[in-house]
Amino acid sequence: MQRIQSTRLLILSLLLLTSPAYAASGENLPWSPDQATGEANSLKAGDQQTAWASLDPNKGAEWIKLEYKTPVEVQAIRIYENFNPGTVSKVTVFDKDGMEVLIWEGNEPVNKAPAIFEVKPASKLVSQSIQIYLDTRRVKGWNEIDAVQLVAGDDSTQWAIKASASSTYATRNGTREVREITWDTLPPAVVKTVPQAGSTEVDPALKEISVTFSKDMLTERMWAVVQISNETFPKTGKGIHYLDDKRTCVIPVELEPDKTYVLWFNRGRFNSFRDTENNPAVPYLLVFKTKSK
Repeated sequence: MQRIQSTRLLILSLLLLTSPAYAASGENLPWSPDQATGEANSLKAGDQQTAWASLDPNKGAEWIKLEYKTPVEVQAIRIYENFNPGTVSKVTVFDKDGMEVLIWEGNEPVNKAPAIFEVKPASKLVSQSIQIYLDTRRVKGWNEIDAVQLVAGDDSTQWAIKASASSTYATRNGTREVREITWDTLPPAVVKTVPQAGSTEVDPALKEISVTFSKDMLTERMWAVVQISNETFPKTGKGIHYLDDKRTCVIPVELEPDKTYVLWFNRGRFNSFRDTENNPAVPYLLVFKTKSK
């Protein structure tokens, strides 16, 4: 059985830049603007570190600027979105004199991810630089852009070679970030599991394992139940979910009698159990044994 993992699998070192925007570093840090350069490579729906994400969700105005190798007459711009599409509010291009020209503004249709949102200019414009504006309040959660394709008047296409953005998740929890110790900044911890860790007489008929944390958690596909071996990991079913308390995650399972099970809730780079301030939960090891029939 493969490990169950969800979103935001890696916390990064802070890349502090001198401009108001966070520019492409050339290092392809997860969720950085770099991830929106090159061909689309986040082809499945969901949060993926191979796409650009802003520092925080639901904050409102954000933007990403893309640069291309060759200036061309712009026929269309195709925005590849892999997570929570529907927040694009405006698209502009920069002409040969560096003037920003609006080519589209409005409410992007909210479609199921992955989605390609295409806009076309009303008049002929030559450009090699595009800026996409988002209103991240329109669709809840992080809104990720995988790539942006520039289509020329002769139907040739280009992918961006450089990118910068208003913010990036690549700076989250970095080494240069000084955070005051408060309730909001401290990580959540496991306060209860069913079955309890160390139990040796667990009923093999148990159909659900649950884990309860000390704080309200991000509940939209945010969990990381990690195995250490196939032999000690339970067979899991579909429908992992949080209870209404927003603190208890329930994992459907099928257990066998007289068997030891080992599960981590968060471990290493698999740390998608996070509170509402995006702090990863303290890793917790659950070990229990089922009784014989």
